[in-house]
Amino acid sequence: MDALIDRPGSIIALIGSLALVAMARLGWGDEPAATTQPALKPFIYGARACASCHDLQNRRNDTKEELANWICRMDEFPIYNSKDKHKLAYQALTGARGRRMGELLKADVTRIDACLACHSVPDRGIERQQYTPESDGVTCVACHGAHEEWVEKHQSGSKAWRSLDRERKERLYGMTDLWSPARRAETCASCHIGNHAQGKLLTHAMYAAGHPPLPSFETASFSEAEPRHWQYLGEKTPARLKRLMPDADPRNLERTQLVAISALVELRESMKLIADQAGADKPITLGAAWPDYARFDCNACHHELQAKDGASWRQVRHQGGSPGRPSYPDWPLTLARIAVHADRSQAPGRQEGLDQALGPFRLDLTKRPLGDPATLVPAARSIAQWADGAVKSLEHTTFDARTARSFLDRLCGLAAQAAPDYDSARQIAWAFQIIYHEITPERERDPAIEKAIAGLTAELALDLPPAQTQTPIETTLASRLKKAGDFDPRSFQTAFATIAARLTSSNPIQAAQR
Repeated sequence: MDALIDRPGSIIALIGSLALVAMARLGWGDEPAATTQPALKPFIYGARACASCHDLQNRRNDTKEELANWICRMDEFPIYNSKDKHKLAYQALTGARGRRMGELLKADVTRIDACLACHSVPDRGIERQQYTPESDGVTCVACHGAHEEWVEKHQSGSKAWRSLDRERKERLYGMTDLWSPARRAETCASCHIGNHAQGKLLTHAMYAAGHPPLPSFETASFSEAEPRHWQYLGEKTPARLKRLMPDADPRNLERTQLVAISALVELRESMKLIADQAGADKPITLGAAWPDYARFDCNACHHELQAKDGASWRQVRHQGGSPGRPSYPDWPLTLARIAVHADRSQAPGRQEGLDQALGPFRLDLTKRPLGDPATLVPAARSIAQWADGAVKSLEHTTFDARTARSFLDRLCGLAAQAAPDYDSARQIAWAFQIIYHEITPERERDPAIEKAIAGLTAELALDLPPAQTQTPIETTLASRLKKAGDFDPRSFQTAFATIAARLTSSNPIQAAQR
C-alpha cells in the first residue's frame, strides 16, 4: 500500500478496477466481464432491418456533420440490394436446376441444411426479423454474425459500444471481425470452399445431381466482384479512419495483404475440410461418406483421352505421384507459395515448413488411391496447422510497396516455371491484377500490361458476372466449362512473359510511393 501511496496514478487505477468489478457484479456497464464468454442468442435479421441506417434514403434528415460522424458511407444496403449475388442465393434452390437436383437427391433442397447452410441462413426455429430467404438469400448477418446482442448494441451507436475493440465485439457480442483479413477470408471460405463443422459441404453426389462446380477462389477478387459495399481503410476519410482504426499503418497495402493472408486461409480451410470429412464418424450430409471425389482434382478423371495435337496439356503436365491416383487440387497451394515470402526474414523457414508438411500428405495420396484416412487426416491437419501459424504471423506484417512488387515478380516466375492448370492460372492472374492495380495509379499503368491482363480476363473468364444481369447459371455454365476445357497454358505463359518483360522496364514501386 505504501508503494501505491507513492504513485497516485496507481491508486486511481486500483479504484477504477474495483469500480468496474462492482459494476459487473451489479449488472451495470455496457460490457460483460472480460473473463466470461456469454451465451449469445442466435437471431436472423433481414437486410431491410439494416436499411433503416445503411441507406441514405432513410437518413435524409441527417445533417452533413451527423453523416460525417459515421464510420461508413451509409449506402451499403442499396449496393447489396441491387448488385450483390448473395441476395439471390436462395433463388437457385427454387429454380428448375434446384428442383431437378432435389428429385435426383430425393430431398427438398429448399429445406435441408445441406443446401441452406450456404444458400440462406438456416434458422432451425431461430427468431427472425424482416427476413425471408426468397428475398434476402444470404443476408447481412450471415457474414456479420447472426446474433441479437451485437445488432442491438450496434444500432444504439452508444459511446460505450464504439469504444470496444473488434476482438471484444466479436467475442462478447458475436459481431464477426470482418476488418481482419484472416476472419474475412475464413468467413468467405466457409461457403466458397466449405466448412465441415458448420455443415457447409459440397459433395460429388451434389455435383452429379447438377450443382455447378465450385471455381477456385481468391478472396480479394471475389470481394471486388461481389461488389464491395464497404471501403478499405485507405478509402476512408481521415475523420472516419481516426474513429475506426487510429493506429492503422498508412503504408499497409490492404488488397495485397488480403491476397496473401487469404491464400493461406484458403489452404488451411481446404485441408481442414479434408481432415474433418475423412475423419468423421458418419456422413453429415448427402454423399459425404469418405472418400468423396469432390475433395480431389476433377481433371484427374474428367479429361479428354485424345487431343488434336496428340497430347493433352492435362496429360503432359506432371505434378508427381503415381498413375491412377487422383490428386489434390493444386490451386489452394498456388498463392500460398507466394504468401510465404511476405515476411522476408521468415520466408526460408516458412517455405521449408510448407514443404515438410506437404510431403506426408502427397505420399499418402501416392501410396493408395484417395489416401488412407488413418494417415491422410493427420497429414492434412499438419498442413492446416502450418498455414494457421503463417496466417497469425502475417496479420502483424506491413505489406508495403516493395513487398507488393516482389509478389508481382514471383507471380510472373510462378507462371513461367510450370504449366498451371486452369484454376491455378486464374489464381495467378487474379492476384496479379489486384496487386498491380493497387500499387500503380490508373494514369501510370503500362498499356502493354493492361492489354495482357484484358486478354487473360477474356481467356480465363476472370470477370465474375454481376447480380444485376440476373442471368441463370444454366445459360452460362456451358461457356464457363468450355473456357476451362479450351485453356491453353502456353498462351497463359506467353501473356505473363510479356507482363514480366514490361515490369522490368517500369517501376510500380515509385508510383505507389508517390
